[in-house]
Amino acid sequence: MEQLSGTSPRAVRAGEPCSPVDNVTSSDLRGILESSAEHYLHIRQHHGSSAELFSCPDGEKIKVDGNSVLHAPLYRDEDSQKMLLLVNPKKRDSVLAVYLKDKWWGVDELLQSCIPVQQGLKQVQTCGERIVLFVLNCLVCGFTESGDSENGVCFLPHSAGELAKIFWHHGEAVAFYTYKNKGSLCDRSSHCYLLPVLDTIFVRKKWRRHGLGIAMLQDFCQTFVQEVALGISSPISPEMYHVCGRFLTDNGKEQDRLWEVDPPGEWSQRTNIWLQILLGETPVIIPPQSNSLSEHPEKEVPTLESHGDTDRGDTMSAEDDRNTGCSTRQPDKKRKNQAEKVYAIKQRKIC
Repeated sequence: MEQLSGTSPRAVRAGEPCSPVDNVTSSDLRGILESSAEHYLHIRQHHGSSAELFSCPDGEKIKVDGNSVLHAPLYRDEDSQKMLLLVNPKKRDSVLAVYLKDKWWGVDELLQSCIPVQQGLKQVQTCGERIVLFVLNCLVCGFTESGDSENGVCFLPHSAGELAKIFWHHGEAVAFYTYKNKGSLCDRSSHCYLLPVLDTIFVRKKWRRHGLGIAMLQDFCQTFVQEVALGISSPISPEMYHVCGRFLTDNGKEQDRLWEVDPPGEWSQRTNIWLQILLGETPVIIPPQSNSLSEHPEKEVPTLESHGDTDRGDTMSAEDDRNTGCSTRQPDKKRKNQAEKVYAIKQRKIC
């Protein structure tokens, strides 16, 4: 049998060849998708007689046949463009590899870049970055780390034109967030968003509790610094409420701007996030002042860099910061009445 194995991320850096997702053009992507479709058809036609094996990092060898491959759409609502995925037929809850450029690549390998500027938050622009977004969103969040969400959250594939930023750390994609511009069309609707909306956010398991969620929320607010109101897509998860609580405690000027919204974001579809926290209507209490980016000095933390793109501009998931306390305690009547008065005043000022 022919044995196939991808190059490890460490070896990629040492030899300094291009990562399979670096410098992918639109024509390259067409070729990748066509090759994937042809190879998928070839595998299905062999009916188990394939001599192809994939070597996993733990030494297990997976036979590449009809029981171990999936054909998944790269983009939402575009079924003709699909990626070829390899799974373990004994436990199909994780994707082992992706077929790119006539070769199987491990999922972790596709999250590596050899481009020196891949550091900090960077706008998704190239076809290669679209593939990285797909891997983070659908394969890592949707398969490998899907069990980490208390609500079983899994993201659908993004559209081809989805606005997104990936958080890179020394060439490794560790997190991402997507957002909608004010005036952009809502999904499957003729309505347009009435304010910018942060739609999805995800941090890889090993990079959680290091302030990346707060850093991305801060970047979102800075990207639309001229806007009076900003939205976060409803429903917001308990983990994301923790991130919002910590961010808004340290950034008082943003407390009037952040709203939990349903599309398209009419005033009747908005709820002020800070007010909900004050009223105890979220699973988070107001946290103490903190510097979340320096809580774990034992591990190097990625830095936030704008790369000059801060002027551009379903379900929520976020980093799970369990160092922030949780409480379902309701405030007393006096405090609630005070908060309602503050809310009414702020609404009049914003309107």
